[in-house]
Amino acid sequence: MNICRLAIRNIFNILINERINPKKISFRTTFIVKRRLEPPVTKFNARRQRILKAKHFIYDTVEDTDLTDPPDLHVVLTTFVEGIGDVGDVISLDPYYARDNLLLPHKAAYATPENIEKYSNMRKTRIVKARFSSIHAGMTVKTLSKSVIPVFMNPKVPWTLNKMHIQVAFRTEGYDVPEDAFEMPTTPIKGPDPIKEAADFAVYVTINNTERVPVRCRLFHIKQGLETAHLADEYYLEKGEPILAEQKDLLESMQMPEIIKDLSSGISLVEKYRIKYIE
Repeated sequence: MNICRLAIRNIFNILINERINPKKISFRTTFIVKRRLEPPVTKFNARRQRILKAKHFIYDTVEDTDLTDPPDLHVVLTTFVEGIGDVGDVISLDPYYARDNLLLPHKAAYATPENIEKYSNMRKTRIVKARFSSIHAGMTVKTLSKSVIPVFMNPKVPWTLNKMHIQVAFRTEGYDVPEDAFEMPTTPIKGPDPIKEAADFAVYVTINNTERVPVRCRLFHIKQGLETAHLADEYYLEKGEPILAEQKDLLESMQMPEIIKDLSSGISLVEKYRIKYIE
């Protein structure tokens, strides 16, 4: 009984406190207004000031800052930011993204002359090299590591997989990769072989002669209409049987693609947030 009374009393105190001391929410808004009628000017050395009437307190809105986009913000990066730039890069971009994702996490600072000089010198004298060879290399590695590339081969003519077949398969999926950037498995994959239908193997792709990422490929034998068909996304979410036993552990450790419901996530940060690089 005492416990119930105590609980009710605590709830009552909370409600009273919220009513007496309501939380104050601050808003940062700006309205630019203009008087509809010019107020009369009091003459110099007049005995009394001229009294303004109600009509002099009517204002017209010239600009509402909530309805206009703020100007882009100039910042200098203090560290490597994937998809944007490296330390010392001076960029202009959407102010909301800059404050939430760069300034608050201390990944960038306002582009004052002092900060520009400071972080430009830091970039020249740093000992630790950048994590990736370019600002887009990290995103490319992440994308390729979760991709499944379908490779279509002839079901009637004998063949051995080579770099040209892989290059065509990548190009069909929208990746333009030079032939010398591929590294094929040590064991040749030959066909046609019905057992290898929809089975997986991995090739390595080298980016900028620096990053080396394994990419999952899935072998298909060409059927009428299949070479140009768009396979359902759900088909690629499950792992296939490995063609080569030596790649079983590698394929098992590789991530599978995810269905992207937000189409805007495929847009680069540079395009999405109006990022411009300033010399």
